[in-house]
Amino acid sequence: MEPLFLFVFCAATAGLLIESVTALHRFERLSDEEFNVFVDGLLIVSHTKTSPFILVGNSDYSYTSKYGNFRVTDILQEKVRLSHFTVVKRASGVTSLTLSSCDLQVTLEIFDRDGLTYIDVTSVPKDINRLWFRLTSTGSDEHVYGGGEQFSYLDLNGRHFPLWLGEQGVGRNKSYWVTQTADQDVPASGGDYYSTYWAQPTFVSSRKYFAHFTSTWNGQLDFRNELFHEIEIWGGPDAQVFPGSLIIGRADTFPDISTKLTGLLGRQPLLPEWLHNGVILGVQGGTEMMLDYLQQAQKEGIKVAGIWIQDWVGRIRTTFGRRLFWNWEWDPKQYPNLDKEIIRLKEEEDIRLFAYISANLNIEGNMFVEAKSGGYLVRDISGDTYLVDYGEFVCGIVDLTNPDAFAWYKGKIRTNLIDFGFDGWMADFGEYLPPDAVFFNGISGEELHNQWPVLWAAANREAVEDAGRLGDIVFWMRAGFSGSHNFTVMAWAGDQLVDFSTADGLASVIPATLSLGMSGYGLNHFDIGGYTSLYGVTRTEELLIRYADIAAFTPMMRTHEGNRPSENWQYYSSVYSMKMLGRATEIYILLKNYTKGVLEEVTTLGYPAQRPLFYHYEDDPRSYDDSMKYQYLLGKDLLVAPVYLSSSETNDRWSVYLPPDDWVYLWDGTDYSGGGVVTVDAPVGVTPAFYRKLSTHAQFFRDLTGELMTTLPTANMMCTP
Repeated sequence: MEPLFLFVFCAATAGLLIESVTALHRFERLSDEEFNVFVDGLLIVSHTKTSPFILVGNSDYSYTSKYGNFRVTDILQEKVRLSHFTVVKRASGVTSLTLSSCDLQVTLEIFDRDGLTYIDVTSVPKDINRLWFRLTSTGSDEHVYGGGEQFSYLDLNGRHFPLWLGEQGVGRNKSYWVTQTADQDVPASGGDYYSTYWAQPTFVSSRKYFAHFTSTWNGQLDFRNELFHEIEIWGGPDAQVFPGSLIIGRADTFPDISTKLTGLLGRQPLLPEWLHNGVILGVQGGTEMMLDYLQQAQKEGIKVAGIWIQDWVGRIRTTFGRRLFWNWEWDPKQYPNLDKEIIRLKEEEDIRLFAYISANLNIEGNMFVEAKSGGYLVRDISGDTYLVDYGEFVCGIVDLTNPDAFAWYKGKIRTNLIDFGFDGWMADFGEYLPPDAVFFNGISGEELHNQWPVLWAAANREAVEDAGRLGDIVFWMRAGFSGSHNFTVMAWAGDQLVDFSTADGLASVIPATLSLGMSGYGLNHFDIGGYTSLYGVTRTEELLIRYADIAAFTPMMRTHEGNRPSENWQYYSSVYSMKMLGRATEIYILLKNYTKGVLEEVTTLGYPAQRPLFYHYEDDPRSYDDSMKYQYLLGKDLLVAPVYLSSSETNDRWSVYLPPDDWVYLWDGTDYSGGGVVTVDAPVGVTPAFYRKLSTHAQFFRDLTGELMTTLPTANMMCTP
């Protein structure tokens, strides 16, 4: 059933139709009112009078926001079916298509390039600010994945997903008391199932194709109709690009789809060897405390690859918790002798240091003063510096569309971080950009909003490349959009609530990683222990250790103290916690020779490191079920089924679905036949994992099982809490 909006239809006589057939796309006329478009033999568009390929319209809308939580008021005024069509074929193989209704007309060009089919919208009516594409759906038996980083659902079919970046929210579940409380404090700050730092107008269908839209505007992926997928693109007469192009890629397997998609969007460079040396410890408090934490961790057997000191710039305190002074240069009072220790730790102990930065400058800092005097900051409509409240402190935003500002800030990253000695950093934020801001390049804040983290990633990436350190330095980002694939070295899942809730807790990082991987970005990790502590929700020791257990089976391990360190359990809060983190880190290191091969596939083939079960078991219907969103394949040969509930709910037992194959339990070498559910012991310290018996890495896994059973202490051999 159509939504109850105003639809307009004008009858017209079909014009001359010349069928277009090329090597990849094929236009098929069915009647004067119907046509199909096939890509590599697959039906993608089925245009009819009542459900046309393109619709246009108008809406009255507005934005309000606070702390990166956006509320969008949108009142649809008109939605017009463009039912009439004319089509001609050019000798070059381009299909030119005109869709119209009354005096409204949209023209398209369909052509093939580099194994993909492009549908370019070449003209739209002047007075519209909405355009909808409809692509064929086969109903509930079709599965849809991607949409960027989606934390609640892996299969998007049956739901809608706005294409607007923002804070993911606290709780992300409107029936959860935490979300309700957050929404009462700050409207929209509780989030919803679709709230994300990384939205993306890209999806992959189980029918074996991907669809990608080049627009950076707000919009929506809507998969609620049984007959079609409807993609809504916002824009208007002042848009630089509206609505952009639709790009279709088809292949026979999901790995081949990933290769095509990442060939279009970009792939991540190979991660450095040193990353596999151990965990990156997130600690704060100054040089002496940093060194004490390191010595304590080493004493308890934790192998450390690096130390992340996000408070290298100094600190402030807010009601949300301990925050940083956003003036991105070393604070020698907070970290005396850091310039010497950063060199010593790397040269003598092979331990690297990591920092924190964003594109926002606290008005109390000297970098803000310098940027303002240089004209490097984003402005408001009156021409003054646009100031944003980030939670009891106010900042200006570096205008990355200004080439001089971009070069200035890239130089600051080079001087203040890389030349100082840092081997990586968290490049935070990117999703707060105000839609009413004014930029050097003249593009509106609304059109730039989703693109902003791409520009922010590009500044970081270019600084690394200019220093000749690509493949050695690791910076990680939570915000992203189409194009981040070319610049961001590593993603991270953002600010999870420190509990076992599925919408925003430990479980949510799994579908987030898998959906991001299906969107073409193959590397993700998370804060071990989660981050957000509010309304009395605090991190427990069990939650921290479960996070560490899962992190051992990911590309990168990094702890975080959270927004309220003193109120939450830390890895250093007990000897037991340190022993268990050390144990998880040892597993991560033991997996290195397998994981490195998986990461090479990310770089060379575009496969995500962590993959949904259906990725390699396409003929298994159950692998597509959304209930499988909490299991994944690390590469092709290792199945991981994280325990995401507390022991009080699991009794330390965990049920795992094994796709049709021969499997071996990594922890004890027991054989299992796939195609059903098995239940295994899963105490704290054990993440259920199975390897393929016929894997080319089987001997490696057998040796690893031996290590786990004989050399590595088990959880019950550790000190008890």
